[in-house]
Amino acid sequence: MKHNDGRSSLANSFFSLTESIGQVLIRSQSRPLMAWQQTSREGRPLFLSTFDMSETQSLIDTIEKVDMFSVFARLMRTSGANDLISGEGSFTVFAPTNDAFNKIPDQLMNGWLSETSQERLKSVLSYHIVPTKIMAASLGTTRTADSVSGEPMKFTDLSGLRVNRSGIQARNMMATNGVVHALDTVMTPPTAEEAVQIQGQSRTATQASANVDSQLS
Repeated sequence: MKHNDGRSSLANSFFSLTESIGQVLIRSQSRPLMAWQQTSREGRPLFLSTFDMSETQSLIDTIEKVDMFSVFARLMRTSGANDLISGEGSFTVFAPTNDAFNKIPDQLMNGWLSETSQERLKSVLSYHIVPTKIMAASLGTTRTADSVSGEPMKFTDLSGLRVNRSGIQARNMMATNGVVHALDTVMTPPTAEEAVQIQGQSRTATQASANVDSQLS
């Protein structure tokens, strides 16, 4: 049975829920679970799916165990992009959901997959990886970061957290070597002109913040 807030009676009976946009952290006496809440276009909750977080695993294993990342996990394997996050470093992975990949035109996706080396696909996937751990609460103040392949991306928090134009749905899925945030849209690496624009916007925002700080001091 569903309650008015979209939760099942089972969840309300046995779990204490701590909610944020797009995700629910469920704490039970036996083990912590992460629950992803899927909503309709009208914002109505549709269902909750959970995965066990009692044992923190690597980024690769964490992504593999989440159903909404099944397409991303498969493409990371076939393209060899998993090698980028297999080390002991600290990474941030902005993982597009299955619905995000459904937005990609078939012709474009088939082109990526048809390449023997899948270099273009690997380039797209690598743009979703940052070689440092950035928690969701820090994205709005971080402003920009470079991917593992050196292309810049920008973060905004105006009408919800965004990476470039992609909205962040679930956030802060912890792994032993980093953190995963879910995206509603697949990002593509910026052109040279777009990269310069992103970097310029970052410098402008940084300077504006410095000016405000100097006026307040």
